[in-house]
Amino acid sequence: MFGDIVSMLFALIGTVCIIVLTYFASKWYARKMGPIAGGKHIKVVDRLVVSKTGSILIIDIDGRQYMMGISDQNVQVLMELEETIPLPMGNMSGGDGLKGLISGDSYRSFADAIKKRRSVD
Repeated sequence: MFGDIVSMLFALIGTVCIIVLTYFASKWYARKMGPIAGGKHIKVVDRLVVSKTGSILIIDIDGRQYMMGISDQNVQVLMELEETIPLPMGNMSGGDGLKGLISGDSYRSFADAIKKRRSVD
């Protein structure tokens, strides 16, 4: 009886230790890798998934922004944006948690750029 309780307790402690170590290892790896997308001069401002294999991206390259269409077989520059969309502040780690990630500010600016593009055609 006592041996079963001790065995269960060790298993529980081991599981908690593995979860905690995984958490800290993932934080260390994320810090080491830097932002999710982009480098020193190229940043992904926004991304909109439009199909299973396709998406539209807004890319900032040294202050010039481009709208690009990306799929499995093709990468195409759709246009250079005349009005730049402001880059997200800080790194893309979502400092405000989930609320910061889904605030919708970048989505609204991306939607405005799409509307302007539609009105031109």
